[in-house]
Amino acid sequence: MRKPLEDMSEDEARTWVHELRGRLQLKQARERNYLERRAKRGIRTPTDEAYEADQDLENDLLAILEHLEK
Repeated sequence: MRKPLEDMSEDEARTWVHELRGRLQLKQARERNYLERRAKRGIRTPTDEAYEADQDLENDLLAILEHLEK
């Protein structure tokens, strides 16, 4: 369990943001691969549409995390 952000040093917070951004990038890649596999099979469900919408949300979150990391 990580300590609260307000209790982290600047270096700890930067490391946490960096690791968080990496984890989110991996999640996004898994979802993108999932969507591509399903698209090749001609499958599209409301869950696929939600994952596609999540890609936009994840892009926004990654941009924020990248900004915070700098």
